[in-house]
Amino acid sequence: MAAVAIGAVTSVGVVAPTVAEAHGPGTNGCSLSPDVGYVPVYYDFHDSCDTHDLCYGQKWFGDSSAGRKACDDQFRGNMKGWCNAYYAAWYSAPARSLCRGVADTYYTAVRTFGGAFF
Repeated sequence: MAAVAIGAVTSVGVVAPTVAEAHGPGTNGCSLSPDVGYVPVYYDFHDSCDTHDLCYGQKWFGDSSAGRKACDDQFRGNMKGWCNAYYAAWYSAPARSLCRGVADTYYTAVRTFGGAFF
């Protein structure tokens, strides 16, 4: 499995932590969805979910709807980054596309139901 860097610098100068810094108090992975799955393809979004938990809990991008959306957008980018790294080979393009589809589904779920947790 490939390592995925999660740290990011935003236009407002906020630096998000790396995966190693993301684990710990205030994280519980993908609360209501599996962190790791095999349908329709293998995916492992545990680190992305932990980082998203911290982003919500610590209000990295501010305590507003725009801050929440920035956390959610970062979450989607991190998951898609995992898919791109894991399915990097040219012959993995169909699996990569399916994995990115799962990431979009997780993103839609947090946009739809995540507001109460922000």
